Amino acid sequence: MRQLYILSIISLILCSCQKDPAANASTSVGGEIVNSNTSFLTLERNGKLVDSISIEEDGTFTYNFEEDNFEPGLYTFRHNPEGQVFFIEEGDSLLFRVNTKEFDESLMFTGDKSAENNFLMEMYLLNEKDNDVILSYYKISPEKFISKTDSIKAKRKEKLAELKSENNFSDAFIELADKTIDYEYYDLRERYAFLINTYFNQFRNKIPEDFFHYRNDIDFNDKSLQSYYVYQRFLDNYLKNRAIERCLKNENSKDCFDANSVTNLKNRLIISDSIFKIKNLRNLYISRFARKQINTATNKQQIDSTLQLLKSFNFPNEKYNELKKLGRLQKNYFVGKDVSQSKLLTTEKEKIFLIDILDQPTITFTWSVYVSNHTKLHERVNELRNRYPEINFLGVNIDEESNHDLWMKALENFDYNKDFEIKIRARGNDISLYKNFLNKVLLINKKGTIEKANLNLFDPNFENELLAYLNQ
Repeated sequence: MRQLYILSIISLILCSCQKDPAANASTSVGGEIVNSNTSFLTLERNGKLVDSISIEEDGTFTYNFEEDNFEPGLYTFRHNPEGQVFFIEEGDSLLFRVNTKEFDESLMFTGDKSAENNFLMEMYLLNEKDNDVILSYYKISPEKFISKTDSIKAKRKEKLAELKSENNFSDAFIELADKTIDYEYYDLRERYAFLINTYFNQFRNKIPEDFFHYRNDIDFNDKSLQSYYVYQRFLDNYLKNRAIERCLKNENSKDCFDANSVTNLKNRLIISDSIFKIKNLRNLYISRFARKQINTATNKQQIDSTLQLLKSFNFPNEKYNELKKLGRLQKNYFVGKDVSQSKLLTTEKEKIFLIDILDQPTITFTWSVYVSNHTKLHERVNELRNRYPEINFLGVNIDEESNHDLWMKALENFDYNKDFEIKIRARGNDISLYKNFLNKVLLINKKGTIEKANLNLFDPNFENELLAYLNQ
């Protein structure tokens, strides 16, 4: 009842604002953030900041779009470390309420376009479940996988048709909703193909010729979807598979199936340069794959090769120079490098060096309060910590030192063990580069020397690598 009361009060506030002609409040969004982390949220469209919105002490907020600059369609609101998309058109007054402790599960829309946005939210939650489903489905035959995913798509289309009959959906939303279902379906196929190729290749040659028939109709430069997670995730998995196909054609090496290999990432760079015409999309994927290639490089030559390739693209100088700086930083994290003198900060604000807390082999993993996957990362680490007590697992927060309170709040909210958490400090001018080192996992010996780099805690072979190290 309190939830509906709060939203009703906000609705009245928005209506009263609209009576003022000077406010130009023909299109607005408002609501409530429960357990807010900061005093504001941000509004984005197509990857660009639209505005910052203040949150009142009671967690409520209202925002009126500027009438002259408003564009209908998808927007993203962010309240670090979380964010979500919403659909809005001219004249709408959309409301939402969310609890940061269960962000996606608690998000509820009311007001104009509530049915549309609640449908998109339902699709998002179902799509997240598909991440687990795909891990079960990839071991079945292509024929059975096709049958299961066709069924998933059909049920979602039926749900949309049912809602269309009950609501006055605009043509723009119906088109968006159809694309949401289609691209999730395409993404399931791309992910299945990648997992088959990488981990269960006995079915590789049994995938029928028309399995990727939809690829002929893909718009790789859809302006209305360019910042939509469904579209971007599909593109990411599509590029993984296309890179494998290109590698097999040119080299036919087993390394072709390693998504993080230099060859695979290089091929994704080349394909991205060829298919993307929208500036934001093109720069997003080229930057992403270049950063990953530099971040996983094991020697200086690999970094130099990536930078040389970027020079052949029409790539912005400022982005190129940032990647060049990243390359210099990455050279400090090759296998065999000494990181014992890395400067750290404890939860008690004590300044220490890494060597001060190295009493056994240690795996470090980096994370940020601004990126929501840290919960899954810590869950995985807790599993490993219980299984391998002879290894110390250390969470390394990469956010600015000035964000100490936010870091501490995150540790408390998610019940992370403070004995195994530290923060990087004193990074000087390189501080902005560390965002590229998210999820970086290193195995470091007691002397502070890197024994293994570029580890992936979720890789099926991770524990085999760990056991091989312990038994050597």
